[in-house]
Amino acid sequence: MTIDNASERYAALDLGSNSFHLLLAEFRDQRMVRLHTDRAMVRLAEGLDDERRLDSAVADRALEALRRFGPVVQDLPIEHVRVVGTNTLRAAADNADGFLEAAESILGVPIEIISGIEEARLIYSGVMAAAEGAPRLRCVVDIGGGSTELVRGVEAPKVLQSLGMGCVAFTKRYFASGKIDAGKHNHFVRARRAAQAELQELQHMADDALVMGASGTVKSVARVVNGGELDPIRREDIDALADKVAACKSMDKLNLPNLDPQRRPVFAAGLAILHAIFRELNIQEMHVSPYAIREGIVHDLAGRLHGGDRRAESVRTMMEHGQVDLGQAGRVAETALEFLGQLDPHAPLSQRRLLQWAADLHEVGLALSHASFRKLGAFMIEHADLAGFGKSEQENLAYLVRNQRGDIKAVREHYGFHPSNDLLLCLRLACIVHRDHIDRSIDQLQLSADGPGYHLKVPGEWIYQYPAIEDLLALEVECWDVKNIKLKLSIQ
Repeated sequence: MTIDNASERYAALDLGSNSFHLLLAEFRDQRMVRLHTDRAMVRLAEGLDDERRLDSAVADRALEALRRFGPVVQDLPIEHVRVVGTNTLRAAADNADGFLEAAESILGVPIEIISGIEEARLIYSGVMAAAEGAPRLRCVVDIGGGSTELVRGVEAPKVLQSLGMGCVAFTKRYFASGKIDAGKHNHFVRARRAAQAELQELQHMADDALVMGASGTVKSVARVVNGGELDPIRREDIDALADKVAACKSMDKLNLPNLDPQRRPVFAAGLAILHAIFRELNIQEMHVSPYAIREGIVHDLAGRLHGGDRRAESVRTMMEHGQVDLGQAGRVAETALEFLGQLDPHAPLSQRRLLQWAADLHEVGLALSHASFRKLGAFMIEHADLAGFGKSEQENLAYLVRNQRGDIKAVREHYGFHPSNDLLLCLRLACIVHRDHIDRSIDQLQLSADGPGYHLKVPGEWIYQYPAIEDLLALEVECWDVKNIKLKLSIQ
């Protein structure tokens, strides 16, 4: 990745389960420089009830934090900003439309809900941005408010894991009463055992690797055991600290040096998870990274704008695994984009990319079934771990692939998932033009908006050469009519 503009600035905002973190950075001589950071201890996971609904008081607390961050991100081009929601917003996604819409209104940029595996990838990218020395095998650990990510790799991640345990979630589950050692029940020991159970079969993650920890829990423990410094955490030190915390009667009795008061309510839970990781993975020393997911997001943003878009790599990989006909994918993509150019010459890059990737993957399901390839392709896209993609991007991409021909399926729209009729029509028309896998020019065709509907003009000489296409276009008019959208077909 080469960044030509040395002063190009980016903003990353991580809407975590425990805290929200903002980073403003720029690249100077290919090196990332952090210009401004901000943090709000929101504890979003505290507000999630058993039905995965977000408490209004916690939501208001979160929105107030975003009002503070807003001016920083609003000064940048939208393509230079990425806001991601992690574990708690993943869990609440079906019930959080109101909160997400209010948050987007404050920030002026969309919020992406990312998968645990995408979160792990971004964490690893951030940690690697600060890594020094020759490439070597690393194991990266990040304990968040709602989930814990473990990644093993060298220059790129090889094994990524996201586990459903975090310092806020475990505080709610094991320390809600404020008690630690309650006599018959030691809540710290129970939390540690639960974390070790989650880590079963992952003992290999740290084998022969330099172990690095990132984010709040790891940094807090490092400061407590190292006199306020972010020096490596040694096994004997965390063992002693765990014994000390487990012997405390209650959270308010925790009297630890260099512990941030804001971190105190979730410290015991975070320590229990970290100690479980040390024990289960047989870690003797963990180095502390100054970087984490925010820095990974910034590097990802810069890559998108300078030829290193991870999403494009994910699409190429899926095409390879699905044995996609590259010639057909290419001709459908070219024609679909040409139709979009006629319909909306100023279509944003994000829309053009989505249409390109939908065309690239429109036949990915053929490797599994000819009869159900659209349904299977859409399922694969929506549920795959596609590095670089947010949840809503995958849903929109899957929708296009599912509806590339035939009846247009009705869907429930929600935050981030708003299917585009423009993109769908352009893809469907391109698939009709190239249904027989033949190169065919559409220079003589003209697609335009016609009020709330569309108008496709086709020269009679052109359609006379391809009578099968005329029949398919007539059926296309009927399909859109069922959706109460008029597609006018003029053969001239």
